[in-house]
Amino acid sequence: MGASTWAIADVSDHITARAYWEDTTELANLQEAQAHAFTPYKGVLSRGYTSAATWVQLDITPPKQAKADDKLILRIRPIYLDEVTLFDPLDTRGQLRQTGDQINYKLEEYKSLSHTFVIPAGNRPRQIWLRVKATSTTLMHVEALSVEDMQIDEHRLLLAYYFSLSLILVFLIVVLINWLNYREFLYAVFVVRNAIYFVYTAAFFGFHRYLLGDWVDAKYLDQIYNWLVVGTTAFSFWFETRFLSEYEPPLWAKNIFRIMFAWSAVAAVMLGLGFTNLGLKVNMLLNCAGILVLLALAWIFIDDNQSATPRTASLLKKKFVIGYYLIITALLMFSVLPYLGKMAGSEFSANGLVYYALISGLDMTILMQLRANQLRKANIQITQDLLLSHQQVKFEKIRREEQSQLLTMLMHELKNPLAVIDLAQQTSDDSRTKEYVNRNVSIIRNVLDRCLSADRLSDGRLTISKQRVDLVELMDDLMAQDANPLQRVLPTYSGNATTVHTDYECLRIVLSNLIDNARRYGDADQPIQIAVDAKRNQAGVAGVSITVANKPGLASWPDVGKVFQKYYRSTGAKSISGTGLGLFLVSSICTLLGGTCAYTPDNTHVKFTVWLPNN
Repeated sequence: MGASTWAIADVSDHITARAYWEDTTELANLQEAQAHAFTPYKGVLSRGYTSAATWVQLDITPPKQAKADDKLILRIRPIYLDEVTLFDPLDTRGQLRQTGDQINYKLEEYKSLSHTFVIPAGNRPRQIWLRVKATSTTLMHVEALSVEDMQIDEHRLLLAYYFSLSLILVFLIVVLINWLNYREFLYAVFVVRNAIYFVYTAAFFGFHRYLLGDWVDAKYLDQIYNWLVVGTTAFSFWFETRFLSEYEPPLWAKNIFRIMFAWSAVAAVMLGLGFTNLGLKVNMLLNCAGILVLLALAWIFIDDNQSATPRTASLLKKKFVIGYYLIITALLMFSVLPYLGKMAGSEFSANGLVYYALISGLDMTILMQLRANQLRKANIQITQDLLLSHQQVKFEKIRREEQSQLLTMLMHELKNPLAVIDLAQQTSDDSRTKEYVNRNVSIIRNVLDRCLSADRLSDGRLTISKQRVDLVELMDDLMAQDANPLQRVLPTYSGNATTVHTDYECLRIVLSNLIDNARRYGDADQPIQIAVDAKRNQAGVAGVSITVANKPGLASWPDVGKVFQKYYRSTGAKSISGTGLGLFLVSSICTLLGGTCAYTPDNTHVKFTVWLPNN
C-alpha cells in the first residue's frame, strides 16, 4: 500500500530534482552518461518494459545544519528492479555499490524491505547517479531520507503492509466461512485466489527477500517472483471466468475466455524460455486487455432474468457485477498504464497492483456475501416449499385413501343391486329387455373395474406375478364372456406366438380394454381383427406382439398426441358412454409389465399394438 504518502507531512525527501537518460547500448559508463542530456521527470520514473539501461540523475540537497558525518538513506521501490548501481562523487572508496532483487538481501546497506543505499548527507547540494536495469517494468520511486525520518517512515510503511495483508486475510476468512456453510466451488476458488493474493502482496512488499534471503539465492528468488506474477494473473482470470460462467455465457464468450487462457500460457512459455522481459510485458498487457474484455462481456451477456428463478438464486444482479468490473478496471488502468510506460508514474501507480488486490478483494468479498445472503434466502424458501410440499403430499395421501375407500365401498354396495338386476333379467321372457339390461350392467361393471384398476395403479398396489399365459385360451375366455357377441372378433396367431410369460390378470385387463375400445368406438358392422405374432423389439428382446384393429365408427380417429392420456375422450366419442380410462390403463400396465403400447393406425383401420417381453 502507498503508506509513505501518509508520512509526507512528517518526513522530508532531500531529492530536489530528478532526470533520466536511456542507454540503448547498455554499455555506457558514468562519464559517457554524463555527456548526454537528461530528461527531467517528477515523482515516479515510468519507462515501461524497456531492455535499455536507464540512468537516473538525482539532485541531493542536504538537511539544514547537516554535520559532516550525517547520513542519508536512498530508498528505492518497488523491489522488482533487478540491478541498481550507485555513483556518488562523495564515495571515494572505488567499490561497486549495487542493490536490487538479484542482489542478496544480506548485502543491503540498510536493512529494509525496500532497496537501499546509505550515502553521506554532505554540506552542499550535489548530483548522484543510479544505473537501473530491469527485466520487468522500469518503474522506480526514489527518496532520500535522513536516518531518523527513514526509521519513522519505515515503521509507518510496515504498519500499512501489515494492515494490507490483514485485510486480505479477513476477506479470505469471510468467504471461507461462506464456503463452510454452502460448500460451493466458487467460494473455494475465491479462498484460494485470496491466498495467492496474500503471498503475491507479501512478495511485492519484499517479505520473501527478508524471510528467504539467507537460504535462497537472490536470482532464484527473482525467478520465483516472476512466476508468481504470471501465476497470480492466470489464476485471477480463471476465477473471473468461473464467476461469469455461472451466467451461462454463449459459446463465443467461452471462446474469448479460452483466448485469454492461451494468452496467459504464451506469457508463461516466454518466461520459461528465458524471454523474461517480453513474457512479463505480455502478462501485463493481459491484465490491461483482459479486464476490459471481462467488463464488456459482463455488460453484453448477463441477463437479470436469469437470476429470477429458484435454480439461479445465487446469481447477482447485473448492476453489481458491472459495478465491480468498473471499479477494478479503473484501478488497473491507473496502475497498468504506468507499468507499460504509457502514463506518468505516481506513488499510487507504484503500488497499484496492491490497491487492485485490496479493492478487488473487498468488492468481491461483498459480492460473495450478497451471494451468500441470496443463497440463504433461497434455502429458507426451499425449506418452506418443501415443508408445504410434504403437507400437500400428506393431504393428497389422505384424500386418495378416502377416495379409494369410497370406491371400494361403492363397488361392494353396487355388487348386490347388479346381481339382483342380472338375476331379474334372466327370468324375463323379453329378449330385447334382457339384451338391454345385460349390456348396461356390463357397462356399469366395466366402469367400476376400470376405476378400481386405475386407483390400484396410481397407488402402486397393482402387483405383478408372471406365469405362462395361453393366449388362445385367454382370448376364447374373453369372447365367451362378451356381452355383445354379435360383433365378430377375429383373432389370428402366427407361428408359435400362442403363449407369453407375463401377469395373467394384467394381460386380461389390457386385452379386454382394447377389445372393448374397438367394439365401443369402431364400426359396428365391421369385424375386430386381432393379430398375435412373435416379435423382437428394437433392443432385440424376444416377445409377443398383439395388434387390435377396427375400422373407425362415429367416434372417428383419436388424437395421436392424447390417445393415452388419462380421461381423454375424442369429440366424437363423447356421445358414447365411457370413462376415458381404458387406453390409459392399457399403456400404464404395459409399461409395468416391461412392454409397450403404441397407436399404429393405417389408412383404413384404427390400430393399437401391444408388445410384451416373453421372459
